[in-house]
Amino acid sequence: MKGLAVQAWNLSSQVLAVGTQKGNLLIYNRNTAKKIPVLGKHSKAITGLVWNKDDVLACASLDGTFSLSNIDGDTTFQMSLKGELSKLQWSMMRTPTVESEPSPVLSVVLSNKTIFFHSIANSDSPIELAFQAKYGAIVTYEWFGDGFIMIGFSSGYFIVVSTNMNEIGQEIFQSHNFKDSLNDLRISPALEKAATIGDGCIKVHELSDLKDVYAILTLEEDRGGLIGLEWTDDGGFLTVGTRNGAVYTFLSKLPVLGCSSGTVIAYATALREITIIDQNKGGFTGMTFMYKKEIEFEPSVISIGPTYFAAGVNTRMNFYRGGWPKIPVKWNAPKPKLSLKPGENVFQKDYLGTIKMASLNVTMAAVLLTDGRLQVHSIDERAIVLPPSFNKVFPLQDVESLSITCVCLTNELLIYGTETGFIHHYSLEDWALVSEVKHQVKSTNLLNIPDLRLKTAIHEIYAQPKRARFIFRDENGDAYLCDPVADMLFAIPNLSAKTVGFIWETSINSDRSVFVSWDDMFITTHVYIPFSIKEQQCLALGTSKLPHGLKPLLFHDGVVVCQTPGGKLSQIRLTSHEPIMLQNLEDKNEKAIGKMLQMLYTLGRTNEIWTLVNAIQSRKAWIMLAEAALHVMDLTTAKRIYCQILQDSGMVITLSDLLESTCEEKNILAGHVCVIFGEFDRAQELFLASSDPLQALVMRRDLMHWEHAMALANKLSASDVSFIAKEFAGRLEMESKFADALAMYEKALETSTKLAVSESVKEDHQVACSAGVTRMTFRMGDTSRGMKMLNGVEDGKLLSDCAAILEGIKMWTESGILFERAKDWEKAAEVYTKGKLWNKVGPLLENVTSPKIFLQYAKAKEASKQYEEAAVAYERGKDYENLVRLYVEHLQNIDGAVKIVRETRSRDSARIVSKFFQSMKDYRSVVEFLLMAGMTDEAFELAQHHEVMEYFAELVQNEASEDMLINIANYFESKGQLLLSGTYLLKAKCYARALRTFTRCPVTDGKPVELAIETVGLAKSDALTHELIDYLMGENDGIPKEAKYIFKLYMSLGAYRDAARTAIIIAKEEQTLGNYRTAHDLLFSNFRQLRKCKAKVPADLERMLMLLHSYILVKILVRIDQHELGARMLVRVSSSISKFPAHIVPILTSTVIECHRADLKKESYEFASMLMRPEYRNLVDSKYKRKIEQIVRRPEKDESTVSEKLSPCPYCKYMIPETSLDCIECKNHLPYCISTGKHMTLEEWSTCPNCEFPSLLSGFKLIVSHTKVCPMCNTDLVLEELQLSPNPGELLRGVKDRIEQTAEREKKEYATASGNNGSNASKSMVGGNADASAGGMDIPFGSVTGEKQAVAAPSASRV
Repeated sequence: MKGLAVQAWNLSSQVLAVGTQKGNLLIYNRNTAKKIPVLGKHSKAITGLVWNKDDVLACASLDGTFSLSNIDGDTTFQMSLKGELSKLQWSMMRTPTVESEPSPVLSVVLSNKTIFFHSIANSDSPIELAFQAKYGAIVTYEWFGDGFIMIGFSSGYFIVVSTNMNEIGQEIFQSHNFKDSLNDLRISPALEKAATIGDGCIKVHELSDLKDVYAILTLEEDRGGLIGLEWTDDGGFLTVGTRNGAVYTFLSKLPVLGCSSGTVIAYATALREITIIDQNKGGFTGMTFMYKKEIEFEPSVISIGPTYFAAGVNTRMNFYRGGWPKIPVKWNAPKPKLSLKPGENVFQKDYLGTIKMASLNVTMAAVLLTDGRLQVHSIDERAIVLPPSFNKVFPLQDVESLSITCVCLTNELLIYGTETGFIHHYSLEDWALVSEVKHQVKSTNLLNIPDLRLKTAIHEIYAQPKRARFIFRDENGDAYLCDPVADMLFAIPNLSAKTVGFIWETSINSDRSVFVSWDDMFITTHVYIPFSIKEQQCLALGTSKLPHGLKPLLFHDGVVVCQTPGGKLSQIRLTSHEPIMLQNLEDKNEKAIGKMLQMLYTLGRTNEIWTLVNAIQSRKAWIMLAEAALHVMDLTTAKRIYCQILQDSGMVITLSDLLESTCEEKNILAGHVCVIFGEFDRAQELFLASSDPLQALVMRRDLMHWEHAMALANKLSASDVSFIAKEFAGRLEMESKFADALAMYEKALETSTKLAVSESVKEDHQVACSAGVTRMTFRMGDTSRGMKMLNGVEDGKLLSDCAAILEGIKMWTESGILFERAKDWEKAAEVYTKGKLWNKVGPLLENVTSPKIFLQYAKAKEASKQYEEAAVAYERGKDYENLVRLYVEHLQNIDGAVKIVRETRSRDSARIVSKFFQSMKDYRSVVEFLLMAGMTDEAFELAQHHEVMEYFAELVQNEASEDMLINIANYFESKGQLLLSGTYLLKAKCYARALRTFTRCPVTDGKPVELAIETVGLAKSDALTHELIDYLMGENDGIPKEAKYIFKLYMSLGAYRDAARTAIIIAKEEQTLGNYRTAHDLLFSNFRQLRKCKAKVPADLERMLMLLHSYILVKILVRIDQHELGARMLVRVSSSISKFPAHIVPILTSTVIECHRADLKKESYEFASMLMRPEYRNLVDSKYKRKIEQIVRRPEKDESTVSEKLSPCPYCKYMIPETSLDCIECKNHLPYCISTGKHMTLEEWSTCPNCEFPSLLSGFKLIVSHTKVCPMCNTDLVLEELQLSPNPGELLRGVKDRIEQTAEREKKEYATASGNNGSNASKSMVGGNADASAGGMDIPFGSVTGEKQAVAAPSASRV
């Protein structure tokens, strides 16, 4: 074939396509060496060929057509276009009809002006893009990203357009990159950079931000001669061609060399420069630069340890001082002479082979050579950490054939893998082989035998810091996690097939074994859980995007530090370690929150968990976290959650018991946790694998899994078989599997001889088994054998159980006999009753209490007309209805029936008795029992017709409805019984009608008036109040009622002030008439009522009560020889003698005599002189008259009197006379003692337990010891109960507040009264004596008018 024009190579299928100048095509298959000529593919020369990944060949020709062919050259599609076709490229593009997956699309440049797109999936709808004229001709274009095209134009522009259907043809970016022309552009996906040439220079742009010009390269010697450029696949080199035939190659990225130790990273930042960065110092807010080290060569290997870092190439390796933690030095060793400057070259070594890799610890280096040998030696011999001559070569001499493939050196161990699948652990302390791991994989041979195992080479080892665990990968790319301490090896699940490497987390705050794996696109977080209830686990917790070209070097606190191709470091926060945002929790459901908490716990971020306690209210989420802690046997954390957050006391007690049991064996602890989760089979496996397999048996017995327990007992503890068989039989008996239960009871009985227990326990066990056998014999229907087995048995429970079985099969006689033997008289009688064996029931009734048996027996006796026995049975069975019926109908015991009905209040029984009394015409009894029977309407009708309504009303008054009460009132009104009618109207709350009824009643004993007052008090109606006042003033009948009714009216209405004033008027009238005790009691009663209602007590009332009480107190004091006190009380009374007009002379006479007796000469002379006035002289008793005249005529020359004792004022402590009730210092009115009349003092303050009036304790006890009653309220008192008040100060303040409030109110009232007009004053004078006795005071009547007040006042004078 001649005239070859263009060719294209298919990498996937190894096929070459060649086009000719005549339009022919040749396809050559390299695999089969087959040539396929295709003649006449096009009519003119083929100018373009390109394969896609689906083995579709696109051809462009000068004839203006393009064609698509399969791998055999057969044309599948052909299309003609206008213009010259060039620059064919395949790519993927989304189409409008296919949204899920992109389809192949062919792009063709037409006449260097437009781009034509042909989609295989949508060939009927091609797309052609045209561009602005200012851009010029299309020079070249490149597909990149997700459907984007970068296009370069001859005028120096390059643009980016999108081919996605929703933005097809849109210019994403535009740049006039060169002034004159653009010659070429290329994109490197590996570097994510684009390079363009023009105007004699090269410009490199970042694809992530095309505005960012990464670099500008200029070739001065070939300026303007640049014609083309190309990237290598990995983006490491950029090659440029010129018109002069020169080719220039630029280094576009450094070799990605880097490693870490702890938190320190060493990585290449230039061809001969290594940078050291300590990641921990910056706290991940920014990396802390330490220093850069310039080295003598371009390294191919970099390694770093806790103290040194190393760089090597070929057979040479240099070791440099790290500059972070100081190296350990022996106490007796001399100090090194070297300086400790960071980056100092402290050691250099040449090896006998090319260096493959190296690993460093604090003082040693392990260097692996490409020939499979491993050399371990000290790094800085001059530091005298190890002997200077230390050097060891592996494999050792006795295993020379061993080839080592990888190595890892820790501070304690040397770990290396071999090509035969062995992993050796050497202790660095004594260089002894401490562990050997054999890695073998399952395979099959030619005979398909699956058990054959093949050894595979170990390629990489990643040791966990500070632990013996490590990860390794074999030659197949499979990764495994090995824990030599736990003797565990398993494949890491959920691992990408393209995994490149692993890094363990270096955080010192986490106690978890967390590591990451990475491939070209993602970083996956893993956690290894060494202890859980489901053996060891390795979980994948999530993936994070890894930008292209980055190499992870360090994993610390959730951040992976990566090295970029440009020699920089980049940080990636893993999605599994993202910080918790509280505002995002509201959008998550309970399950998602629970998984988040489990993730935090699995990663060891417990401090963050406890900060979320108040933010997360979901109980389900916290339960998920607690269960996650239990799965890994972290009982302490689980207990904290159940206690502080979930408040589940049951789980807290369970976990506390497990923690207190100090269970240290993993299998036993895991077994108990499995029991909590209900995974009993797994728990049994764990218990059996532990040092105490009997725990499995204990668990099954506690759970009553008897089948499992029997199986375990036969294997583990033969002595427990008998007990378990008995318990198993009990469950089978409950499940009605009687045959199996009988077999188990018999087995328990047979094996009971093997029991290792005391004789008493064994005997009880055998008795229980024998009882089970007997019960099962009855259950199986063999009653005759069962009865024989019960001969001589006295066990009441066994007899009752067997009797119950016989009862179930209706063998009444045998069952009753057994119940009798068991002394279960109730059941025996019940069984005999079921069998109607009444002759056997009768003798048992003395021991029976069940009403049901008595009732059945009573019905049987009644049917046989044995009524007496039936009545006794009914009574003991508490069937009172039938008993009453029997008394009435058959036994004629009416009194007994009535007694029962009244005691039981049975309606049906009452109905029976009422019928009897109706036949006897005893209507009162009929009414009573009809009401008991609930027949209220019938009782009412009968009471109406037979004149027993008063008795009916008395019975129903507390329970009757308002309508019934009104009907009763109507009846009494029709009969003229107005008082009863009004009473029931009042109960029915018909207050207006009740008041009118009461006012119509004749006033004989005052009861109608009192009921009328009660009615108005309950009604709280002004209209009814006015109506009652009219009645009391006599406006209805012309007869004014007594003033005490007005007082009661005010009290009923709650008008306590008006009631108090009325009481004062009445008391004054009584006092004027000489009824001092009556007046005293009236004032005292009103005082207590006002204080009980927390109303203000008028000062007049309090003063009158004090004066009257002082007078009444005189007799008591004189009787107990307290003459001085009696005299001073008489002086107090005589000072207000006008208040006692009925007994002026007797009171003055008594005052003179008592004062003379008490040696109060001055007071005796003063009041004797008063008696000798003309108006009193003739009224003095003759037997005292001469003595009094003598006192007046012949006064003692020495008129000195006995000085009154002083006591402190309770308010201000000023000393004043004992009987003085006003303090001249503080101007306070003082409370008085009800026993002595003295003023009160705080030191002796006590009160009456009944009336609560104050009294001095000493005087109180003196009075009570003689009279046994309170001098104020006349209530009986016990002397021993009198004691000092605990809070006299508070009581005194209460008295003062009451006095001040009363005084203030009376001032206001006085001011109001003084401004009244003359008409009211004239009205208040109506009635003469009343006004005079009241001191001209008006009588307020609340809402009553002034005229009615004036008319009502005179009625007080008739008291």
